[in-house]
Amino acid sequence: MLTTRRALACSLLVLAGLLAACSSGDSDTSTTGAKGTTTTATAAADAANRAYVEEGPNPVGTYTIALDDGRRVVIWYPAAAGAADLPKETFDIASLLSPALQAKISADLRPQYEINAHPGADPATDGPYPVVVFSHGYAGFPEQSADLVTHLASWGFVVIAPDHVERSLDGLLGTAAQGVTPRKDPEVLSASLDAAIADAKSSSSPLNGLLDLDEVAVAGHSAGAGAAYLAASSDKRFKAFISYSVGTGQGADGKAVERPVPTIPGMVMLGTKDGIIPPAASKTVYEGMNPPKYLVQIADAGHLVFSDICLIGRDKGGLVALVKAAGLDLGEQLLRLANDGCQKDHLDPAKAFPAIDQFSVAFLRSALGIDPEPVGLNQATADTFKTADVTITGDTGN
Repeated sequence: MLTTRRALACSLLVLAGLLAACSSGDSDTSTTGAKGTTTTATAAADAANRAYVEEGPNPVGTYTIALDDGRRVVIWYPAAAGAADLPKETFDIASLLSPALQAKISADLRPQYEINAHPGADPATDGPYPVVVFSHGYAGFPEQSADLVTHLASWGFVVIAPDHVERSLDGLLGTAAQGVTPRKDPEVLSASLDAAIADAKSSSSPLNGLLDLDEVAVAGHSAGAGAAYLAASSDKRFKAFISYSVGTGQGADGKAVERPVPTIPGMVMLGTKDGIIPPAASKTVYEGMNPPKYLVQIADAGHLVFSDICLIGRDKGGLVALVKAAGLDLGEQLLRLANDGCQKDHLDPAKAFPAIDQFSVAFLRSALGIDPEPVGLNQATADTFKTADVTITGDTGN
């Protein structure tokens, strides 16, 4: 079954390569860099490959399980072709708040955000598929990066996203943390993978036969980016990691906390106007990583560029406007977190999604050995994005 899946992927890549070659007008834009450093490739026709920009060949299903302590774990997976005809997932962010706070919010101030996934859809039958465990940010939630996780699933990944109730929106302002013993982030990520594996043993689970445990990665945003970095060192099942907006990690004294450096392939992505995690901090993390490694920088993007948060309720002025209209006092820190990257002087996150999707899929497929050679994981591909100014550099260690 795995051979069938990869054969299909290879066919798609061949087609994508032909399209890239036909659309390219330049024959040589080569530069020479330091040993192991990714530079513009020798022929733009060969190098610029946007194979993973568009939605992948699989519809996406979604399914929720729970850890032994009751916290929810949301899973997105490749679904059977018929799933495309099913209703899509709808996310109500207000449902994460406590009953008392929800009572203050009128129906017109509760945006219903559509996610490109189908609850309860039958799984695809050509698995198993590689797995990505995803960690959300502070005051975030499993669904916060809906575009990214569903895009990964459409390209044949099973994405497992736990609710870190110690720092999630429904843990801070809802009831999700009540009665739950606090756990460290890496422990939650590993436990979520364990729970998915256990659930997949049931013949009635959509995960049955879907998990390729030889191809497992971990990723996360903001606080979750640090969690992914730590988990990449603590759980040997993880073979690659991506940290979106990652900080150096600080103790109570404000000094950087020494963390073990993962020995597996890694990628760091940042927005150059991030007001929550300084871009310089993300660069410092990248510089200290072991190769193979990649750094993706998105010009003028804020902290939330790697999530869908700026898009939720945008037709009504955005989440901050909705919070104020409802008369809720959530504190300046949470409002700042909910708005960094959503302002007019920031790049519209939706304009960056194609680049984020392309480089996330390309990196994971390369790092996990699905693609024998990297596909479009270079500056030539970055230069093809017209709605976002993107830079990618890397060190392959060769």
